[in-house]
Amino acid sequence: MSPLSSFVSTLRRSNPFTFRTGLKGDLIITLINGFGVIIGIFILYGLISRVMGIEALGQYLLVRRTSLSLINILLLGMNIGLPYYIARGEDRAYGTAALLIFLLVTIPLIGGLAGLLYKGFLPGYPHGLASPFFFFTLAYAAQYMAYGLLRGHLNILGANLLKLLGTGIIPLCVFLVVYADGVRPLIIATGLGTAILAVLVYLAKMGTGYYKIHKGKIKKLVAYSLQRVPTFAADFILLAGVPLLIVNEASMGEIAYLNSGISLIRLFLVVVGPIGIVLLPRIAKVVAAGQTARVARNLELLCQAILFIGLPLALLLSMNSRLILSIWLRDSSEIGVWVLQFVLLALPFYLLMEVLGSPIDAAATRGYNSIAHGAAAGVLLIVYYSLKLAGLGSIEAGVFSFISGYVTVAIASLYYSYKLYGINLLRPLYLGTLVIMTSGFMLLNYVLSHVTSDILSFLLEGIALAIGLSFYLLKGRSSWVVDLRALVTSG
Repeated sequence: MSPLSSFVSTLRRSNPFTFRTGLKGDLIITLINGFGVIIGIFILYGLISRVMGIEALGQYLLVRRTSLSLINILLLGMNIGLPYYIARGEDRAYGTAALLIFLLVTIPLIGGLAGLLYKGFLPGYPHGLASPFFFFTLAYAAQYMAYGLLRGHLNILGANLLKLLGTGIIPLCVFLVVYADGVRPLIIATGLGTAILAVLVYLAKMGTGYYKIHKGKIKKLVAYSLQRVPTFAADFILLAGVPLLIVNEASMGEIAYLNSGISLIRLFLVVVGPIGIVLLPRIAKVVAAGQTARVARNLELLCQAILFIGLPLALLLSMNSRLILSIWLRDSSEIGVWVLQFVLLALPFYLLMEVLGSPIDAAATRGYNSIAHGAAAGVLLIVYYSLKLAGLGSIEAGVFSFISGYVTVAIASLYYSYKLYGINLLRPLYLGTLVIMTSGFMLLNYVLSHVTSDILSFLLEGIALAIGLSFYLLKGRSSWVVDLRALVTSG
């Protein structure tokens, strides 16, 4: 190899957008990145609330929640189909197909929706937020595309770097520059910065000479991806449905509390996000080779661990909602505390839904996720309107319907996981341990909340939870814990 070729090869290996790590490396990198994104978003929301006010945060989160919930639909599911097909064959023609669909379908759809919002199509949605919605949605749709392309090539380091910059760092930097100009310039400038980054990464990853149009690949990508669109439509209802249902009746402050609670739940994707991001392309390869049994037991262990950790974590956060709001947003009104207390109870169900989504997609071309998520969206709407008819206020009906939707989707996802992989969490010893641990933790909270300050109680509960979970997971002799340790240590 010539010195020049050696230099180019070395440069390519050191490029974060081409470099590959192994499974453990991908998981560690994604986990670290998740914490970075959490810190960035957590700080950003706190700054907006403190500097610009809770109403401004309500507007920002309304645009963000609506945009991010719609992006999967506007992309026609390509952010799932693109990594799926590239991981199977490393064919760059799929990248070209996705780019063409993005230009001809996604961008016009975003423009049309922004126009409808400006014309007042959604009562209560401020028409002045239409242009921020357009730029924000366009930017993050482009980021999802680039992210999917990198995932498909198993370039998890580059995918995580893109997400960290576009979701965590750029919004914070933009805020520091334009916060005095108001919410609209903040959202628009954030969108422009993220869009430029995403476009550059996508084109750089595609390289030159890979832009031939292959009609067969376009049809395959569209066919696979469109089956996932009903899932994303249902997810739109699950994530953004409640804020949009109440936007005409609730104040921007109440919407800010609701969206803050939902955002706090989504921040904990750091717990399961690495799993879906790293494993979807790998599971697709394993399933394609007819080796489904290899992943079945590991997925069951993963679900058991997530529920075992997620349930007490949800209780810890819910029972300390007042302190969290006071520290985070410098606001602890009674309605805000009530909303956060109940919304956070959906955390373990949300995590189960997220971790099972990719394996269900990888195991079958039929859209089982669409059925599960569609049923959950239907339950959410039925519960909301039933409670409204019963006389509850919009915010109360919205919160209870939100929880019911995620309980439903978690149960449905577990059912299809049992159907596809044989996953079963209804094991007496496991459930008994879960009940005992949860009851003990609630008792500890009751005692500490009556004898110590809020912040000391929160700290002691957090320490006790961390020690208790660590001890059980490291020393417990239940069969699932022993198998989980073996899985982790074996890599």
